[in-house]
Amino acid sequence: MTEQVLEANIEKIIDDVPAKELLLLSIPISILFAISGMDFIGYFIYLITRTSSTEIYSRSLLNVLLIGFLSTAIVLFIVPFLINNFRWKKSLAYFGTQKGNWKIGLIVVGVVILFMPLLYFNSQEQTMINTYPLTKDVVFSWPVFALYELSYIVFYYIPYEFYFRGVLQLGLSKTKKKWQSILFVTIHTTVLHITKPWAEIVAALIAGILFGILAEKTDSWVYVFIIHITAGVVTDTFCALGYLGVL
Repeated sequence: MTEQVLEANIEKIIDDVPAKELLLLSIPISILFAISGMDFIGYFIYLITRTSSTEIYSRSLLNVLLIGFLSTAIVLFIVPFLINNFRWKKSLAYFGTQKGNWKIGLIVVGVVILFMPLLYFNSQEQTMINTYPLTKDVVFSWPVFALYELSYIVFYYIPYEFYFRGVLQLGLSKTKKKWQSILFVTIHTTVLHITKPWAEIVAALIAGILFGILAEKTDSWVYVFIIHITAGVVTDTFCALGYLGVL
């Protein structure tokens, strides 16, 4: 019986996606995401050319949609999807694209959403209003704002959680200790927030750990995604209202 269990474990390890491949893949993906999706280059150009410390950094709507969102979808979703399709050949459930432990997931989501109104206080900081929404073109028309948020969810948040919490973290957890996978992804995503307001960088660090634990407990990135998009949309809404002087 012991020999059969040992053989089964060995076969599973051999059949799992090698951690080395996931770690190597994370390097080019993170660089491309940092340059395009996170707009590092555009941000630093803004820092050099701005005329005052209170000037609001805002890209055009077309720039955000085509460069920010579309590039994110390609880098964080399409590329890993194709690599898996031709190289690893795993079901998407292997990387957490499933309902998993839905009872834990829904309980945590429900509790967290109850506290979302508290984001109002964080969103009233000038640095947050300066940053969100990523383009101020959308704050003058609520239909445009709604379309923008929908695009944000589909082309940014889904790829983001699919890759970082799904492919990278849950993929690594198959062969590494869970705490190691959580820590690696948390450091990864926190560093990628380096151009954001300090409050968001701290939040990324804390959320990275909590999101990572939730993903492991549910074996799914879906519940993290729901919390993430809710926080993002609520923050954008509060910041837009603050920018307009409504709040």
